[in-house]
Amino acid sequence: MGNMVVSLRDAGGGPHRRDESGKRQTGYIDGCFDIMHSGHYNAIRQARSLCDRLVVGIHSDAEIARNKGPPVMVQSERYGLLEHIKWIDEIAHDVPYSPTLATLDACGADFSVHGDDMPVNAQGVGAYDSLRDAGRLKIVKRTEGVSTTDFIGRLLSLSKAHHEPSSPILETTRASAAASKNQAGLSSQGVKLLASTRRISEFSKPHRLPAADDVVVYCDGSFDMFHLGHATTLKKAKALGTFLVVGIHDDDAVNRVKGANYPIATLQERVLCVCACKHVDEVIIGAPLEVTHDMLKTLNVSYVVQGSHTETHHFREAGYAMDVVGARNTDEDLYRVPKALGMMRTVDSDFPELNTAVIAQRVAENRLAYMNRNADREKREAAYYEEKATKKESIAEA
Repeated sequence: MGNMVVSLRDAGGGPHRRDESGKRQTGYIDGCFDIMHSGHYNAIRQARSLCDRLVVGIHSDAEIARNKGPPVMVQSERYGLLEHIKWIDEIAHDVPYSPTLATLDACGADFSVHGDDMPVNAQGVGAYDSLRDAGRLKIVKRTEGVSTTDFIGRLLSLSKAHHEPSSPILETTRASAAASKNQAGLSSQGVKLLASTRRISEFSKPHRLPAADDVVVYCDGSFDMFHLGHATTLKKAKALGTFLVVGIHDDDAVNRVKGANYPIATLQERVLCVCACKHVDEVIIGAPLEVTHDMLKTLNVSYVVQGSHTETHHFREAGYAMDVVGARNTDEDLYRVPKALGMMRTVDSDFPELNTAVIAQRVAENRLAYMNRNADREKREAAYYEEKATKKESIAEA
């Protein structure tokens, strides 16, 4: 297989799953993990709940390009982000696009995990049939209303060409929206993520209250299109204390600050992504833009942290704000209280040029390739939702 397995510290958060002989179980799940979203994280979370040890395989840029076209996020960004995610015990780099029994054996896995949207080729042969026939495949529920295809569509809408009357992007968007309608009148574009309290609770595990001797750190922002830059900033913020609280601004606040079509991800989607980061202990949903004295007292905050790129942030053109942790389109100093109290800290941003605008630009530069890919995948997603609607029983979420 030629892959490299990176061992991480115990992920925790999963029950012990043993077979009849009492053997501890190792699960395996893989993917491109391009433009990571809550659906990816929920699949990983569910996979971890089925085993004691989870190996997550990730494909190289070359492998993805051979099978579906170039990824949006480069290899180092995709590989690096997985190291900051809960539930993952080991990471296998450069795995084959379709796992085989040999893949599982090389990773020491007892079984593979996949969502209930099983891929099938034109001949009706499933990519995971060999694993299923060997009794080494487990199915988990696919997360509704969120996909890489959907996010690429949202990013395409940010490009200036999208707003031109005769734009090929606009025409393809209209055509794909019509094509995604099936005979039952269902549309994959009308399916929304259900951010239930149970799902948020599962993402938030292990639940921990700050102890009297904990040093509480607060870091806020939009965390739109959660990426490696966000994760490394949160890791550095956590290192300044022992308990990290992350404030996530609601959609209206982000849009007022950044304008255009921001945020790309909804508040519920962004909350789940941040909760998936292993450095985070608590999340404030819809946090206020201004860090007030009452907030600091309520949360018992010792330090308020921002990335260094936030300090030098500026809007390069109207309507196209650069997305960084805590970016602000205002002259008002929303951190004046923690600054006056000597609580403000700045950590170096490891990826100052990685932000939502850059990700959108990558999509725009390859828009025709992504539009063609999206048109095909939207049809598959519409077919999945149509089949789901007609099933008498559905898989329960783990």
